[in-house]
Amino acid sequence: MATITISRQFGARGMTLGARLAKKLGYRYVNDQLIKEVAMKAKVSSDQVRGFEKTGVTTLSKLLDKVVSRHFIDRLLSEKYGYVDAKRYVEEIKEILVKIHEEGNVIIIGRGSQYLLKGYENTYHLLLVKDVQARVNDVMKFFDLSLIEAQRAVANADQIRTNFLNCFGETLSHDDPLNYDLVINMNRVSLEKAEQLVLDLISS
Repeated sequence: MATITISRQFGARGMTLGARLAKKLGYRYVNDQLIKEVAMKAKVSSDQVRGFEKTGVTTLSKLLDKVVSRHFIDRLLSEKYGYVDAKRYVEEIKEILVKIHEEGNVIIIGRGSQYLLKGYENTYHLLLVKDVQARVNDVMKFFDLSLIEAQRAVANADQIRTNFLNCFGETLSHDDPLNYDLVINMNRVSLEKAEQLVLDLISS
């Protein structure tokens, strides 16, 4: 009964590894489902939670006030519809993650799970890294982008990740190896080898 969290740099293939491990172990695979659960608890839409995660805004009002009417924002921010800010997001996502962890046998992708489940029994935190140029090359190939487009995509994704994870503590160093049980350099390790490293870790 283990919980595995996977944090990753964009282009380091964290979701691919997570899916492989879930299939191999027969574990539940949790990624975007968390967005839907936070949205339901906060009484907002999945798109609004997803937008919050991308921008790191502090209130839903800041996210929407330039594109929708004031009346619509007021309605969303009413008691009936709720709102999402950093404090509430962390509270809601932690409650969901703890419940998922207690059910056991789960792979969780991102969402600050390495922080929110830190110290929980039978939980293993992974970080996948890869140098920037290798990630750019992979993004170019996978999404059929030009070099400039891929460079911009990787830079933007890295900034989004930093902004989002800062919700869990601005003084944290998100790629600090001490935050993880296993750090895998995907420049030097194949998916097959990475999968085996994780299997060895949780079986030891």
